[in-house]
Amino acid sequence: MSIVMISEPLLKKATATDGRILRDRVLSGFGVRLNARKRTFLIATSVSGKQFRMMLGHWPLMSVDEARSHAMDVLRQCRNGDRPSRKVQTEAPTLRAAMVDYCTTKGIKASSQRRYDSILRTHFQNWMDCSVKELGSAEFSEHCHAFARSKGAALVEVGRGVITALIKYVNAVHGLALESPFTKLAAAGLMPERSQPRARVLQEVDLPTWRAAIDQLGERQRDFLLLTLYTGLRRNECRELTRKQIDLTTGVLSIPDTKNGKPHSLPITPLMREILERRCLGLGPDDQLFKGVSAEHVPEMAMRLGAPRFMLHDLRKLVATVGEKLGLSSAVLRRILNHTAPKSDVLHRHYIGLGAEDVAVPMVGIQDALVGMMRNAHQGV
Repeated sequence: MSIVMISEPLLKKATATDGRILRDRVLSGFGVRLNARKRTFLIATSVSGKQFRMMLGHWPLMSVDEARSHAMDVLRQCRNGDRPSRKVQTEAPTLRAAMVDYCTTKGIKASSQRRYDSILRTHFQNWMDCSVKELGSAEFSEHCHAFARSKGAALVEVGRGVITALIKYVNAVHGLALESPFTKLAAAGLMPERSQPRARVLQEVDLPTWRAAIDQLGERQRDFLLLTLYTGLRRNECRELTRKQIDLTTGVLSIPDTKNGKPHSLPITPLMREILERRCLGLGPDDQLFKGVSAEHVPEMAMRLGAPRFMLHDLRKLVATVGEKLGLSSAVLRRILNHTAPKSDVLHRHYIGLGAEDVAVPMVGIQDALVGMMRNAHQGV
């Protein structure tokens, strides 16, 4: 065993996966085992002359400070000749605090954290400042049942996922044994059908009318919609573009923070360049290209000017549809749209790797096809 000062930076940098145990230099009997999948805090001491071993928890679900505090309590009992219970009990946090801890530990993106927090505050407000142990109460189960019956399938699905994930987290970290009410409801057949993907509303034949309407919008709103159509970017990825993400010299647009967690980049085609040069003019590195544009409201603005009904996600789906009709491979379309291949697809997940330059020609083909579909409404970009 190596004797070290166990700390957060040490565990972050540790690369050992052979099961070795690091003993703490300050607190005798406290240690951590380094395995391939886990970093396990443990106690290794003796009680009344007999060896005693106890697992405290796993890092990073349990922080070093938390583990050290629990270890001190356990070792104090051992020194007094008492054999501690092997189940570590910790003080249960409130639902609000547990949500913050969960998002921090899991590295949840700020946008997702805001959404989850909004769902809890809106639909589970009465439990926000209660102990998470209350999530196992009959009252909370009844509330979840009412929530599942009265809300839309998509909202229920997200709410169910948030509550279930939080319960699993507090069970692991705080030694609880709570069961998600949604699991019980599903077993009893009391959950609504899972939400289905929305069908695309905007069709290729609608594009001339759509283009005629968006040409009546303000320049910034029009450019936002056209760039979304030409790139297939998700709405927030396009809406939150900043000047530093646009490299007009190398011809690359970069998205460091994406839905699937993988950085994304696209080549800047001639159609994109005309829009981006106009939007980047006079901006500082952190300035947004589409500041003041509401991704929520811009489709409604276009529809009031005569555009057929559409959602922003329809524009992304059109890129995929046109690419498929042009005969592009699934690898190319996944690269353009930043989609992750299924886990079973080892070839596309682990072997095929395409750069931005590899999809430049396919993107030009898709964009030319889209412009052709809109040409009846407008000549040019």
